Amino acid sequence: MIVTSNSVQHEYTIPKVITVGEVDGFENVVEKVSIILKSSITFDHTYEKPDYDESTASIVLITITESKTHTESTYYTVDLDNTNLNVETFTAFDDLEEDDVLGWCFTAASELKTKVQNEQESKVLEAKDKILNPRRYYKDTPVTPWRRRADEAAAAVNA
Repeated sequence: MIVTSNSVQHEYTIPKVITVGEVDGFENVVEKVSIILKSSITFDHTYEKPDYDESTASIVLITITESKTHTESTYYTVDLDNTNLNVETFTAFDDLEEDDVLGWCFTAASELKTKVQNEQESKVLEAKDKILNPRRYYKDTPVTPWRRRADEAAAAVNA
């Protein structure tokens, strides 16, 4: 199942389910579902790069635009409520469809789904921002101005 939010594509898949052999006369009842959420964003990254121009024998800046994709994945599980099973709505194990089981999981754990999806979305949007706005994330440990001035003053006295 694919969902898009804020230009982030979220793809939900179920790699594994755990079943109970028998519940209230129903066989192979899904009890726990493992979900993988793969979130990705694709965007254009435009930047300038120095290049040597042979005709002018100088360095020129060329503009480059690249398509980039960043992906994050996470794995979580959802426990399903197997009480009050109904013969009219019960789906036999062999008739299950992934989207239907995901729907059950989203209903059973809607807050968890929202939390996990929002976390994934934040991660991919931040990764995109780090590429497009690297100065926002640049960290440095410069010498403090007062220490620099003191060192310069001491050097001038000793000169």
